Amino acid sequence: MKLFVSIFTLFLAMLGCQSENQAQKETWWINSAKVDCTGVGPMSCFQIQRGEEIKDGEWELFYDQIAGFEYEPGFIYELEVGVSKKTDPVPADASSLTYELIEVIGKTQDPRLALTNIWKVLHGGTIQDPKSQKGEALTFELNGSQGSYFGETGCNSIRGAFSVEGKNEIRFGQGVATMMACADMTVEMEVKKVLELIRKFEIENNVLYLRDESGQVLMSLRAVD
Repeated sequence: MKLFVSIFTLFLAMLGCQSENQAQKETWWINSAKVDCTGVGPMSCFQIQRGEEIKDGEWELFYDQIAGFEYEPGFIYELEVGVSKKTDPVPADASSLTYELIEVIGKTQDPRLALTNIWKVLHGGTIQDPKSQKGEALTFELNGSQGSYFGETGCNSIRGAFSVEGKNEIRFGQGVATMMACADMTVEMEVKKVLELIRKFEIENNVLYLRDESGQVLMSLRAVD
C-alpha cells in the first residue's frame, strides 16, 4: 500500500511538472525591421506585439530568440509562439522563459519600407519646385520601419510620425516644428497645409506621389538615393 501511495505521489508530481512546463500558445506579430538595442551589450532586437491585431505605435523590444523562426527583413509576420518556463538552474542574466515557433500564420511585405528614403520635393500644393529661404530644394527624410519623418518646410524644419494602413493609405502626424520667422512664409504654409490632407501614397519611377482622399496629388517627391 505504501509503495502504491509513493508511486501515485510521484506520478502526480511528474504530471504537475509537465503541466507547469507545457508551452502556452500566443499570437505574436513581428515588425519588418530589427532595431538597435542594448541587452548584455549592443545588439539588434525584434519589434513585437502580442494579440490578434496590430496596434499602431505599440511595438515593444524583444531581446531573446524564437527557436525555429527564420526571419527575413521587409516582412511583417503573424506567428503562433509557444512560451514555456525553463528548467532550473537559469543564469541570472538570462530570461526564465523559452520561445518556440509553432506556426507562421502570415507573412506580408511591409509597404512602409518602400518609403524609407530621402526625398526631394518636386511640388507641394500649388507651388512647383519649392525652395527654402536659402534657395535650396526642400527634402523629406522618411523612415518606414520607425514611422517617422523629418522635413524642410521652407523656413523651418518639422519632425513627426506617420502611419501606414493597408497598401497605400498614409497619414502624417502634426509633428513638431522649429519656430523661426521668415519674411516670406508662403512655401511654409502651403507645405504644412498639404501634410494635413495627405491620405494615400504611390511610388512610380522613383517618384513618391502623396494624394488626398479623392486621389488628387498634393505633393510629389523624387528619391535622392
